[in-house]
Amino acid sequence: MAVPDQTEAQMAERFGRPSPRAAISMAWHHPVSALAAKAAAAAGLAFWLGGLLPGDLGEYRYYAALGAYSVIYPSVSDSVVQAARAVVGVLLGALLAMGLQLTAWTNPITVGLAVGLGVLVGAWRWLRDQTTWVPVVALFVLAVGGARPEGYIEAYVVQIVVGALVGMLVNFVAFAPLPLHELQKSTTDLRRELARQVRAVANALSDEGGGRADDALAGLPEVGPARERVRLAIAQARSARKGNPRAPRTAHIHRALFDLGETLQRCSTAVESMAVVILDPHAQPLTDDLRRRTADLMISLAVLFEAVDDTVPDDGDVLAARRAVDGLIDAVDAESGAGRETRYVAGAAAVSGLRCLEAFVTSQRRSGADAAVVPGPPLVLPPDED
Repeated sequence: MAVPDQTEAQMAERFGRPSPRAAISMAWHHPVSALAAKAAAAAGLAFWLGGLLPGDLGEYRYYAALGAYSVIYPSVSDSVVQAARAVVGVLLGALLAMGLQLTAWTNPITVGLAVGLGVLVGAWRWLRDQTTWVPVVALFVLAVGGARPEGYIEAYVVQIVVGALVGMLVNFVAFAPLPLHELQKSTTDLRRELARQVRAVANALSDEGGGRADDALAGLPEVGPARERVRLAIAQARSARKGNPRAPRTAHIHRALFDLGETLQRCSTAVESMAVVILDPHAQPLTDDLRRRTADLMISLAVLFEAVDDTVPDDGDVLAARRAVDGLIDAVDAESGAGRETRYVAGAAAVSGLRCLEAFVTSQRRSGADAAVVPGPPLVLPPDED
């Protein structure tokens, strides 16, 4: 459908509110929605299969649903590891309760010992997220198992194993997750925050006479949280690829997003360091010419970062940024009235800006096209209005 030329504000007003279909699609791609869908499918299937077990085993099918839910994790490899840990935790708790019942009946002392010893045993570092199984199972065995808990323990362990296997199967086959959308969103968010920070540095430098120098650093946008989200998203995506049957199909997209994300992290660190050096109110101030040229460099970098919809950087913007770097370097060489520290600070800004520019441009040209093809919720446009 052809969309007539409109201003950015008109486009935002028209497409700012997603249609019900688009909203449902976006909700489905949300990581919490995917996790809920996996947990629901695994628990329901495990409950049904647990009820098919012969004899009294089928009466404890709720534990199958619990076992399936407990191993639902965002990645396939984590699901497998957590299933093993859950089974071991259940066995340890059951053995602990049986040992206590061999020495005494169920009473306040044995219950307290079951929980206390269960916490100690569960502190085994290998169990990690499944550590609570040990005291919980020990307490359940004492509470429900009776004087001869062997039958209850058998049903408990069997159902938990069935549920864990179902959870792993669902995670592997039906809903094998690859957090591409989270990775792309965090990378785009960092790019926008970085652009805001670079512009803020440029504005502080452009302020005549440096009147805001004392609070310029404190007023800069904080990119640390956005950078940390990218780091976590990359780590989670790499973990999700392990053992994932869908991983080969998205390998090129992941590589592109890893490349861009790591480059933006380095650029944001460089910009922060650059801002601290340039805007330090206790340092020797830059001359007017060096301030102006450094601000020009910051603005040219901001223009590149702000073009988040471009799959490759605009050649004109890249050329403008390189000219800004060359202009700053030439000004440093030609500056005769500035002190040594001032020239060093301006030169360091030029070098940092050049490295950030070249790294970002190289990364976007290499990866930008692949990073832009993340499959996601379709854009459902409203009908044409006559």
